[in-house]
Amino acid sequence: MALKGTLRDMSLVDLFHVFRMGPKTGVLLLAYASSHAIVYVAAGTLINAAVVRLPDRAVVAAQDEAVIQMLLWDDATFVFRYDPAIAQRPVRIRHSAEHLILESMKRRQSPQEALPHHTVTSDTRLQLSLLDSRGKNGVSLTVEQQRILSRIPDLQVVCAISAATGIPPDQTIRLVLELMAIGLIEIVPTRRPVSSSVNRREMFATETEEPAAIPQVMMQPGSQAQPVAHGRRMPVRRSLIDAVMRRVRAL
Repeated sequence: MALKGTLRDMSLVDLFHVFRMGPKTGVLLLAYASSHAIVYVAAGTLINAAVVRLPDRAVVAAQDEAVIQMLLWDDATFVFRYDPAIAQRPVRIRHSAEHLILESMKRRQSPQEALPHHTVTSDTRLQLSLLDSRGKNGVSLTVEQQRILSRIPDLQVVCAISAATGIPPDQTIRLVLELMAIGLIEIVPTRRPVSSSVNRREMFATETEEPAAIPQVMMQPGSQAQPVAHGRRMPVRRSLIDAVMRRVRAL
């Protein structure tokens, strides 16, 4: 069984978090325009990568730079295949996935493009991430990132954090997106009031029902991954990753 989809279904940033939380060992293949790419993952860590230009199969980027270039792709298709033999390969990538994510975001005019499923505005409420804290490994935060991070527990709202730190709103949003991308903070899920007429089955959905609320990117080999439209917007990253992890553990 393979993990398939497109980066419109799940960004490469989210995929890297899934690999690390698994942790998974295998090969990630991507196809984008006239380029193909490969990433080797061992126990959730990126160990080597390359980007190849077609049709001449010339290697245009390798190792750390290859990962950064892939992180700038927004509409590639991907497939991840479990392969325990990858664990025996030498490590060629020098920096952590989180470090490479931040480097790729510096090259984007809008960091929001790196997290297409998570919109941040001045009214967004934030919390420290409930995900695995290993996202801090290998990353040196800037002074401004540290200031933002330290204010989240007591202020939460982006505009309040901006006012308290003196960092302009646009820059605050950029810093927030960077911290979200490396898994240190997340958006507080919106809780909508539940009508008394709502079916109890919907209010107390079981774990087996929840994956239906995420994009259908887990497919059987040979099938085509198609995004699934839903009436309700799915919760932010915490629920997305949790639901995906339940599927990925079966690979």
